[in-house]
Amino acid sequence: MPKLTSDTSLSCSQLPSLFGVSPYSTPNDVLTFCLKALRGEDPRTKAGEAADWGNALEPAIIAEMSKRLGLKSYTMPDVAFQHPDFPLAASADAIGVPNDNVVIQHDPSNGIYVVGADSIALIGNGVLESKLTRGHPEEELPLYRGPIQVQGVMMCTGLDWAAIGCLYSGVELRIFLFKPHGTTRDEIRRMAEDFDHRLTTFTETGDIQYYPAANTKDANRVWAIAKEDEVDLGIDGEDLIAEIVVAKQKMDSLQEDIDRWEKDLKTMMKDSASGKAGHWTVKWPMRHYKAQPQKITPAKEAYSVRQSTLTIKENK
Repeated sequence: MPKLTSDTSLSCSQLPSLFGVSPYSTPNDVLTFCLKALRGEDPRTKAGEAADWGNALEPAIIAEMSKRLGLKSYTMPDVAFQHPDFPLAASADAIGVPNDNVVIQHDPSNGIYVVGADSIALIGNGVLESKLTRGHPEEELPLYRGPIQVQGVMMCTGLDWAAIGCLYSGVELRIFLFKPHGTTRDEIRRMAEDFDHRLTTFTETGDIQYYPAANTKDANRVWAIAKEDEVDLGIDGEDLIAEIVVAKQKMDSLQEDIDRWEKDLKTMMKDSASGKAGHWTVKWPMRHYKAQPQKITPAKEAYSVRQSTLTIKENK
């Protein structure tokens, strides 16, 4: 479903990143996204073909979920849901309407997974969330693939159950059912209020209160501008530098080993494009390139960015 929530505030789809469990983005990515929107910039980037297929197949996934859960009906809202008490909004893929007295049993053999219980009673309307992945079927959904998100959506919609239908590799649908989880909901509220405070601080003062850097790339964003000064890193910095130097030496040594072993394999293969050894197959084929016209690189304006890698030299 296209994003219905505002780009200038937190939405439930961003919660996994804020929790630090997303492999795709960090809390600072979410913060930067909203700050760009507050500046009047367009923070969105092209989602790619996988996301396009996710949107295209969403109606089919929701319809099949409704069928398998035996729902009376469902609707696909075209408006966002705002939590009444704190700054969090949700886009619900669909709202399911069950029949009376419906109890769904945990039944992995039929692709039904009740999370944390043997069964779940579908009392009142519930949240239906569609997911699509090229990955293999899972017994347990990773936290970034919906479990945290639907806890937030339940909070924003006031509903008491949620189902995530995940279509794996286009051939197998599994449905995961959830009830509200108190600890997760408490943390969602705390994080949402803290996030809004960071946005408010930026709006009022222009200061950006970044989260602690999640990785080296994240640190480039937090400290994007380098001042021409030098800081004493102390004994802790010296220890970290030593760890990096030793690790790089090990990498260099391993790369030398790989190069030597590859040379020996290529010598054995000679001009053959493939080889077999026990349960291994080695490919060393030709790679063909199409002819390309001459290109003239267009001129670029001068600009500066902070170097993404550290340069370490030993003092003599």
